[in-house]
Amino acid sequence: MRQLGLSFKKSSFNKKINDFKTLFKCRFFSFFIILFLLGCSNDLVILEVIKISDNQPLIEQFDAQIKYSDSGLVKIIVLSGHMKDHTDEKENARQEFSEGFRVGIMNKNGSESGHIKSINALRDLNSQTWTLTGSVEVIQEKGNRLYTDKLYWDRKAKQFHTDSQVRIIDKEEEIIGLGLLAEDDLSEYTIFQVKGHFESQIIQK
Repeated sequence: MRQLGLSFKKSSFNKKINDFKTLFKCRFFSFFIILFLLGCSNDLVILEVIKISDNQPLIEQFDAQIKYSDSGLVKIIVLSGHMKDHTDEKENARQEFSEGFRVGIMNKNGSESGHIKSINALRDLNSQTWTLTGSVEVIQEKGNRLYTDKLYWDRKAKQFHTDSQVRIIDKEEEIIGLGLLAEDDLSEYTIFQVKGHFESQIIQK
């Protein structure tokens, strides 16, 4: 009887230990699951923050001055009231300019041979095309002047083009029309729909 009694108590004790182990395992596993879910939740929050930050510019600058060089020579100097740089976006790498935009075109001697002005500008870094909008003005060294509301500047091809109304003053000649294709030094140009052609000794802007 004592042996049965002892055996019964031992069996009951072992059962309690096994139950405790099972309970501990379950609770530990549940704790692990909670930590895992919390970890996943944190990952989601981090990804969301990263996604929001991707919409922000890499560099933002007010009263910006940027010099663009080629083969050690400064080709253009850009001044802008507000610049946002998105060069880190591979598919849509760009620079945005607003609150006033001016490009000084430099010659080999380092002096300005002409300039381009507008209110806003967008530089597409993949195609090297500039889109100028708002009171666009181009004045070149020989005195040729171009005025329009929107102008595309292809830096690779060294050309201007637009579908907007344009006004060109070439020495004593003024031409107004719709649509233009021109060399960026205004040495050659084509206006597609001429609306007016004037010749005068004095032509004012």
